[in-house]
Amino acid sequence: MSVKIGGIVGAIAILLSSGAAFAESVGAAMPEDAQRYITVGHDKSGNSIALDTKSIKGTTYKLYGMYGDGIFETTFDASCTESRLFLNHIAIYSSEGQLIQEDKDKGEIPFVADSSPGKGMQFVCEKIGAHGW
Repeated sequence: MSVKIGGIVGAIAILLSSGAAFAESVGAAMPEDAQRYITVGHDKSGNSIALDTKSIKGTTYKLYGMYGDGIFETTFDASCTESRLFLNHIAIYSSEGQLIQEDKDKGEIPFVADSSPGKGMQFVCEKIGAHGW
């Protein structure tokens, strides 16, 4: 499994650091194949934080960002009708795709529209046609 994850980590890391395949904002038009990762924010170093549109299952979605030489993967659940957001899982992978750290603590986090998780939630809620989005 690490070979598969390693390839994914490498591809995501290249995209996050270069920004070449990302839209500047949620909902921007992009070529069909480039729509998998959409920039929803930036970290303090200016690296992109990306929403993986192909991982969306209902209102569950994943964000990816740079973490040292590797990446982090954060999984969220959105309650669109209540404008509530829940953190489900955080994983940190090395550049080779090895899982370095994992946190499975779950809990509600504040919904902040301008944050990366908030922009991801907006995308997901709009995608499913939730009322008010």
